[in-house]
Amino acid sequence: MRQHETDYFSLAAGLLFTVLGVLFAVSAATGWQIDGRWIAPTVLIALGAGGVAASLAASKRQQNDAQALATAESTDSWPTDPFA
Repeated sequence: MRQHETDYFSLAAGLLFTVLGVLFAVSAATGWQIDGRWIAPTVLIALGAGGVAASLAASKRQQNDAQALATAESTDSWPTDPFA
């Protein structure tokens, strides 16, 4: 199996929905009340954090790709001037 890069946005969304599911299961089993006013802001904050992490990872990946390309171009073994 080929290893792939981490998708932080999907990771944050999956963790968020897992935590919400566990909270609702615990609430149903114990009678503990969940205040619904906290759910929407928590979802938005977690998804926003995942989006920020994903954009930072993509930016870092683009910088690394650009540096690798610049290094590959500078160490090219073919001469640029055929008459040199």
